[in-house]
Amino acid sequence: MRRPLSRFIILATLLITACTTAAPERGARGDGAGQPARTTPKTLTIALEGEPENLVTRMGGGSGSIAGNLRLAVHQYLATYDDRGGLHPMLARELPSSANGTWTVRSDGTMQTIYRLRSGITWHDGTPFTARDVVLGWQVGRDADLPISSPLVARQIQDIQTPDDLTLVMEWNATNPFANALANDELGPLPVHLLGGVYPADKERFPQLPYWKREFVGVGPYRLVEWEAGSHLVLSAYDGFFRGRPKIDTITFRFVSNAPTVVAGLLAGALDGAIPRAVDFTQAMFVKREWERSGLRPAVIVQPTHWRMMGVQFRVPQTRDILDPRVRQALLLAIDRESMVDVLLENQAPVSHTFIPPEDMKWEWVRDVVIQYPFDQRRAHDILTGIGWRRGGDGTYLNAAGERVTPPLWTTAGEQNEQEIAIIGDNWKALGVNAEQTVLSAAQTRNNELRASFPAFDTTAVPATFENALQRVHGPTCPTEASRWAGGNRGCYQNPDMDRVIEGLTTAIEPDQQRALYRQLVRMQSEELPVLPLYFNVQITMFREGVLGVKGDTQPRTSVSWNVDEWDLR
Repeated sequence: MRRPLSRFIILATLLITACTTAAPERGARGDGAGQPARTTPKTLTIALEGEPENLVTRMGGGSGSIAGNLRLAVHQYLATYDDRGGLHPMLARELPSSANGTWTVRSDGTMQTIYRLRSGITWHDGTPFTARDVVLGWQVGRDADLPISSPLVARQIQDIQTPDDLTLVMEWNATNPFANALANDELGPLPVHLLGGVYPADKERFPQLPYWKREFVGVGPYRLVEWEAGSHLVLSAYDGFFRGRPKIDTITFRFVSNAPTVVAGLLAGALDGAIPRAVDFTQAMFVKREWERSGLRPAVIVQPTHWRMMGVQFRVPQTRDILDPRVRQALLLAIDRESMVDVLLENQAPVSHTFIPPEDMKWEWVRDVVIQYPFDQRRAHDILTGIGWRRGGDGTYLNAAGERVTPPLWTTAGEQNEQEIAIIGDNWKALGVNAEQTVLSAAQTRNNELRASFPAFDTTAVPATFENALQRVHGPTCPTEASRWAGGNRGCYQNPDMDRVIEGLTTAIEPDQQRALYRQLVRMQSEELPVLPLYFNVQITMFREGVLGVKGDTQPRTSVSWNVDEWDLR
């Protein structure tokens, strides 16, 4: 049920108006010399869901979702993804590839990648950027003595050599198909001229340096000029950015953790936009409708974030019929997923046919091999009767053995989840299958052993990324007592052929090889249905009319600000 927002608007408008002051008109010229000052600076004010701990590193949790949304406004990495999953060199002049001899996989699985950097890049204080700055970022990112979260990629690189200021030669201890896609802060460069005197000499003081927050210096399109604790931070366009000076002079990010206040600010014009998580889906759609009702044409970007699916129990299911893929196919055909998306997400989310969202470039690789199951209860009935099922006197199905089929259906607490299984239950009941619906408590949700022992079906969501999606169907990730019930393959689906394809994808570096493996995988998934795909949850990036060039987050998600230097105001 959507909760009305209008009762919050008057109070929240007063709050946001009282708290909002004009952003300081700083840095219209940036740091460059010889540039004429703009007579009418372009400014943008954006709601951020709260105050970040710091800006770019994983140190102390500072690269979480709050910092992530503005990260690429102030800093850059060797590469970046775009909103469709395309990969582009950034600090790198070109990305490693086997074709140009800069990506070599050896027979023992170890690798070498060579990154050649752009010339002429400078830090925000004017100091030239060099390969040594990337080495410092790698050393810090893999240091077990520092509070760095998830340094997985940094620790796969055992050595980096810098034969000159613009070349990085990386030695990897195992094959990684994303070694040309170093698009996050695990190898984010750190300024040797500012930090090299403290690290590694004083590791205790290093994480406490003011550099990580109010004295941050990066290589991004904007430089930090003000950070008012509990209120906002101000970014000014950097004239020396290697892709050219950004079009907008000043961007202010306001820390607004109260979503109704963000809604009020957007409607009152005190805020120009909100990036993901500053408002939830329902609130964003409310603002969109209000803007459009006023005759405005806002920029609203809706993007998939999580794959919503139904897990299937393969160990010892309470309803053994679900081990037959034809039963799973019939049950998926009986779910009206288009209507489900309409009810739950105002028809703004795509129905899922596999783990790849339709907005992702890889969808073009697989769209002709994926088997789709559009809502068709007649076809579902034909499949079930074809394997010996029949309806009893009350209209519900009996299987070939004459047993009534009543599969348990679990989900976790939450309005959307509970509505979801109610819709599935109604659809299956209309077909002639009654589901026993169970909503897990918070304590049950935290119990990994319980979660892995669901008796038949379990609806859940995972981030729509390669790693998370494939864990759901990869045999070795089956939770067991030995693993303390950790593992993404909760239903314990086992298929050696699929495992071989998944493991091939973890080492394939050539695009043609990746494409062939993705096609095999998606074909097997959509035939076997080890999980039943439902739809994708979405996030919304929204700006008022007149804000141009915003494309939303990258795929996979890294930062909404990946192309902030291209944003403009009309």
